[in-house]
This record gives sequence, structure tokens and C-alpha cells, in this order.
Amino acid sequence: MRNNFWRGVITGTIIGATVSMITGGRRQERRGIINYNPKQVRSRANRVLRGVSRTVNDLIK
Repeated sequence: MRNNFWRGVITGTIIGATVSMITGGRRQERRGIINYNPKQVRSRANRVLRGVSRTVNDLIK
């Protein structure tokens, strides 16, 4: 039971960080702070999300 709790905490942290990167990138793009276009931000977020999902799948196995 303890192992499942920590696995959930780690998974939730990773998912929360990914979501904040995706939404934070859009806000920064609107303000013009970073000179990335939305396609670059989206592709970077998708790459991070793919890596996170692979890691989470490995943890679950």
C-alpha cells in the first residue's frame, strides 16, 4: 500500500509539472516574453509528455 501511495505521488507530480509547462508556455507566448511560436511550444510539450508517459508506464510495470 505504501508503494502505491508514493507511485501515485510521483505520477501526479510529473503530470502536474507537464500541465503547468503546457499552460505556462501559452501564457508566456501571449505576453511576448519568449519568442517561440505556438507550434514550437506544442511540439516541445508533446515531447516531454511522451517521455513522461514512458517513464510512468515503466514505473507501473
